[in-house]
Amino acid sequence: MSTELRLGRRNRYRVFAASFALVVASLWTACGGAKPAPTEPDVRTVLAPGEAAHEYSTRLTSRSGRELGADARSGKAAVEKGILAAATLKEVALEGDGRLDQLAEWTARELGEGATPPPHEVLEFFSRHLGLVEPVPHLLILGNPDANALTNGIRDSVVEFLERQLYNRYGVAVVQRDGLSIAVVMLTARHVELEPIPRKVALSDRVELQGRLSDDYRNPTLAIAQPDGTVERTPAGTGPAFQVRMPFQKTGVHRVELLAKGPRGDAVLANFPLFVGVEAPQQVVVKSRKTDEGGFRASTVRDDLIRLLNETRTQANLLPLTHDDRLADVARLHSQDMVDSGFIGHNSPTTGGAAERVARSGIRTGLVLENIGRGYSAREIHEGLLESPGHRANVLNPDVTHLGIGVVGERESNRTAYVATEVFVRMISEIDVDAAPEELLEMINAGREARGARPLEADKNLTKAASKAATDYFANKDLSQQDAVDAASFQMRRFAIAYKRIGGLMTVVGNLREAAKLEPTFDPAVRYVGIGVAQGSRPDAPPNSIAVVVMLGWPR
Repeated sequence: MSTELRLGRRNRYRVFAASFALVVASLWTACGGAKPAPTEPDVRTVLAPGEAAHEYSTRLTSRSGRELGADARSGKAAVEKGILAAATLKEVALEGDGRLDQLAEWTARELGEGATPPPHEVLEFFSRHLGLVEPVPHLLILGNPDANALTNGIRDSVVEFLERQLYNRYGVAVVQRDGLSIAVVMLTARHVELEPIPRKVALSDRVELQGRLSDDYRNPTLAIAQPDGTVERTPAGTGPAFQVRMPFQKTGVHRVELLAKGPRGDAVLANFPLFVGVEAPQQVVVKSRKTDEGGFRASTVRDDLIRLLNETRTQANLLPLTHDDRLADVARLHSQDMVDSGFIGHNSPTTGGAAERVARSGIRTGLVLENIGRGYSAREIHEGLLESPGHRANVLNPDVTHLGIGVVGERESNRTAYVATEVFVRMISEIDVDAAPEELLEMINAGREARGARPLEADKNLTKAASKAATDYFANKDLSQQDAVDAASFQMRRFAIAYKRIGGLMTVVGNLREAAKLEPTFDPAVRYVGIGVAQGSRPDAPPNSIAVVVMLGWPR
């Protein structure tokens, strides 16, 4: 969540706040000022201010029936006039939503000193309590002594919002404080129509995510973070219509996210908690640390993000990532591009997608992942990313090895917001090629034992043929994987009498663990094996790729 406090010429004060959506792309190619010490946490409990919704829904709800005073009615009319004027100027359709009105009213009650909005956790809690599914709506706050004078300020502010992102729903509340009429505006982009989903379900329930994408979004993907933090991804077709079952493995809170490809790349269209066998909370505990955030530097936020990210990986029993300066430059330039060009997304009009940016840097890799976030501190950005199953999956991806983070500050009137880009890639390290076949055989036999199959025995003839094929693959750049396996099989023809059958397979991987999962090696009828491992580079593979050839022998 990000907030901007501005001093206007016409208004005593003007607050402009936006919570930019966190988005994820999983792109596969090939197959100083010192940070001040925080004070003790300020802990408080925020209770749900109204009745909870029983289901999540994307439907528009009625805006009638709210008891408003004359001043509030007048102010709300002025605010809506400004919103609709901005929509006309930008040629977009904005529709009012009763639940967004209610969210604006609840938020208005939680405004702090100087009309400071409540923290992200509170807005998230209120949004889900109302049954909203899209990422937390973006917030705009503006004050003026004359309620009727709000129109122009709201119009100008909403135009600024629409220049960064296109919205199609809004909600409004107007409250009186310290002689001012304060307008609270919620803006959101709803690009999916979902069938209603109960907020609380039983573990045994069959629950499906069903709906239809709109506005040229396509290729929906369901990502669910299980209670233990693991993430499952399920493609849901090409769209626009989709229907996919949501897998639940245990009771607890499951974080559900719907992603789809849009004009700026992959985007989060829905993100909400589902309560499986547990009650939905009726309150949220907020822990805030008061720091002089103006003392941060972008480099400090970057370093903190690196530390927090690797701490999260370590807690998940994953290796920490190596920060790479070239990737950091790629990430920083994309953050700067977003700030300069006024957009938040993975696809840039000038630099393309994440994989293209990485390739232009000279880095060759088969795996590129990217996270984007915006906030006032590294912890706020990091925790926001972890709330998103898609982002969490990137942070905890076991296959990535290197990381680049680029942070750019956007100075606001009273503090600095930070736009952060995290780029993850896999760079293959050198291995001990001589020891690799024995190591791989141990992993394969462990898998066979788990399946109740007897261990494979290394055969010198099969090993010799497999080793030559793996070595030849890098020596001869025109040799395909099938060619290498065929050559190894041909070499074994003179020993064919010793076996009932001989088979071969080959894979090019980034680490030996991947080669230990080849299904043919778990055939219980196979008795003998030869493994050849080589490492090198080819034009059609990332640097330091590992070629593994496995020759299998069935006994007579």
